[in-house]
Amino acid sequence: MNKKILSIIIIAIVLVVGLYYFTELGQRETEEDIVPEDDVSEDIEDIDEEAYDEVVEDEFTSDISIGEEAPNFTLKNLEGEEVSLSDYRGNIVLVNFWATWCKYCDIEMPDLQKLDSENEDLVVLAVNVMEDESTVEEYIEKGGYDFDLALDKEGDIAKTYLVSGLPTSYFVDKDGILLGGVPGMMTYAQMNQLVEGIRESE
Repeated sequence: MNKKILSIIIIAIVLVVGLYYFTELGQRETEEDIVPEDDVSEDIEDIDEEAYDEVVEDEFTSDISIGEEAPNFTLKNLEGEEVSLSDYRGNIVLVNFWATWCKYCDIEMPDLQKLDSENEDLVVLAVNVMEDESTVEEYIEKGGYDFDLALDKEGDIAKTYLVSGLPTSYFVDKDGILLGGVPGMMTYAQMNQLVEGIRESE
């Protein structure tokens, strides 16, 4: 078995396990990932928790499949410009679904920034789920983050990608093929290991 095939198998195992949790287990046992924490931010009173719950709990048939083209989407960023997943062909893309009130997202953010800064062939696309622009803008500016960002104001893209808790990340290869997803927070080491595995399998 050559190195390339072995790398593909390893990546598939790691990422398929993540997707299994979305499709088979549904909502995670703990709700703290998707319930706003009072002490995370003082500027999140306008978050519509019930609307978010409707998005993640509503039954939905998605076309998302590992090994197939990742569902494309077009959203706006904080500058009002359109951002499409297909814009990033030729790069590995880490699509990260997050919110400012999510404490594990907050912990993960600096590692996403580091990963984005250190890899020329990789793009972190942070998709904020169902928050207003001012809240997101304040959070991004305070953290000094400059990775690409998109606003999923209605939660439709999170729904398409079967996001049941935050943070949730998906990896898309340079050809736009969905490699799999990881529910929950990742460390920098975990992110980097998966990215290296993707490179080795090319």
